[in-house]
Amino acid sequence: MTRFASPVSALIICMNEAGMIGACLESVDFCAEIIVVDSGSKDATLDVVREFIAKGYPIRLLHNDWPGFPRQRQFSLDHATQPWCLAIEADEAVDDVLRKSIIAVTQPGNDAVDGWYIRRRDKLKGYGYAHRWVLHNRLLRLFRRDKATMDLSLRVHESFEVPGETRTIESGVLLHRREVTVAEDMARANTYSSLKVATLVERGKKPRLVRLVFSPFGNFLKFYLAKRYFLCGRHGFVYSMSVMIYSFATEAKLYEASEGKDQV
Repeated sequence: MTRFASPVSALIICMNEAGMIGACLESVDFCAEIIVVDSGSKDATLDVVREFIAKGYPIRLLHNDWPGFPRQRQFSLDHATQPWCLAIEADEAVDDVLRKSIIAVTQPGNDAVDGWYIRRRDKLKGYGYAHRWVLHNRLLRLFRRDKATMDLSLRVHESFEVPGETRTIESGVLLHRREVTVAEDMARANTYSSLKVATLVERGKKPRLVRLVFSPFGNFLKFYLAKRYFLCGRHGFVYSMSVMIYSFATEAKLYEASEGKDQV
């Protein structure tokens, strides 16, 4: 396999990811450029990245103090030079099938599509990667550099957007390699729901009783049944319940904020 064959800038933002970032970097060795933006790692993350630089990987290692998710991702995009960009997390990896798909769709002459959705296969603690028949989440991760924009008003669940045609890469997945404990998932749900509500309040979003009552259960059904996480047994049930809890926390905090009882 020829390294650095695809006109793609891999965009990675990180902090304290020494145990994860190596496999991520290995998986994007087909990219012509790898942008790594570190926000102040205290572990061996930078040492790992420099080891890959010494191996000849086309990595541009940058530092930027943490400004929040959207602005950090925008910072990485601002330093990219290739026609295409692949946004990837330090705890993710491109599988072999997806690698071939990305190389194929980013070749010169494929001008009809501005962005590609990629499916991400999550790793459930105690189970492993979600069942292959699970309908894995689609994320817009591959896009033309000059078409991409980022909504800087968001605090969480940010994603690059493109105005033109988008499609889904059907072959291959991003492997989300981090196994999250229930305690970590609940802590993240608490933090992320607060960040989301802060944005909603700024935008004048009002709480609705129907959303408070039905949205959490609807999200559980979406993941457990429609996305088929029931195929992962009790681990899929726990995962779907965590989505439900996050949805409930968001709606409840929005009510709380609207009543002025607490600051989000």
